[in-house]
Amino acid sequence: MSTTGRQSVIHVVSSLKVGGAERFVIDLCQEQVGQGLDVAILSFGLAQDTLVSVCHEHQIPLTITNGKSFRVQKHRLQLLSRFDVIHVHSPAALKSLVFHLFLLKHKKLIYTRHGAAPLNKPHWIRLHRFARRFIHAITFVSAEAKHSFAHHGWHKVPQYIIDNGVRLPPEVLTDDRNAAHNDVLRLGSVGRMVKLKSQLSLLQAVSQMDNDSQSQIEIHFFGDGELRSQLETFHQQHHALRAVFHGMEINRQNIYPHIDALVVTSSTEGLSMVILEAMAYGKPVIATNVGGNPMLVKPGKTGFLYEFNDIDELSSLISALQQRAQDRVKLGRQAREWVEQQYSLTRTAGQYLELYNAR
Repeated sequence: MSTTGRQSVIHVVSSLKVGGAERFVIDLCQEQVGQGLDVAILSFGLAQDTLVSVCHEHQIPLTITNGKSFRVQKHRLQLLSRFDVIHVHSPAALKSLVFHLFLLKHKKLIYTRHGAAPLNKPHWIRLHRFARRFIHAITFVSAEAKHSFAHHGWHKVPQYIIDNGVRLPPEVLTDDRNAAHNDVLRLGSVGRMVKLKSQLSLLQAVSQMDNDSQSQIEIHFFGDGELRSQLETFHQQHHALRAVFHGMEINRQNIYPHIDALVVTSSTEGLSMVILEAMAYGKPVIATNVGGNPMLVKPGKTGFLYEFNDIDELSSLISALQQRAQDRVKLGRQAREWVEQQYSLTRTAGQYLELYNAR
């Protein structure tokens, strides 16, 4: 219980590596402070995780703990017991709390599924069948995520779809260099370089264009991961491709003002924070027609959708965007307006506050 008498909430994450869910949790904490809540984050990651510095920058109380020793488990329980609401943001975080769930059943436990993966391996099924009796409510960020979770049998647990929200920059920032290089289309790819993100398909789509078209396209990769070397090797093997690997970048103002459009090539998504962020900065989006992407990307209005791994279709959409610079500006403006109306973080935080206070 908070010593200030205000409602207290601790958000539990598996790590503070760069990712959409982790970024959302930090933004949500900032918004909830404005609502008058006492908030904190518990991470089972490492002190070296990239977003730890962001928590410190925004003065969000943070505890990092890992391991399974009795001392560590006792420390976690003591920490969690001080809060009114325990908001868990990943299956891995839920797994790390499995020994505490019974002792915390008098607290309000909220579980949010940010992804749409079905979690159908035996160890996930066992975890969720055990945990469901202790969770007060589960939330999903898209209808597909809720549908994919149905086999876990949580029909007696209150379920809600609460869209992720995004902090809107006060103004849409642009890179002044673009005025001098408006013949070059700068595509951005933001996220972990892992199999489900499928960034290789973006390189493949551009590589099959003629050399003149490739010379007028730059691909900017922001992120890191196990498949980065594969992407870099493909780039080196295709000399006409223009690609820059920026590595991990936590400052959004160093990403979105410096691209003209975002490309999301994932095989599955919940409600993509990357898409929301790009649109908040006034950038159109080309994305796979999966998960929550169709909720955000409205063809011809905020961007374009294509079927996952359809390299030809992706190549055609990039080519069309390259040839119509004015359309890019219009789509970006409409994208910003759409996010402002439908996906503001203030709205999302209000929905969570109602859930925390529900009996």
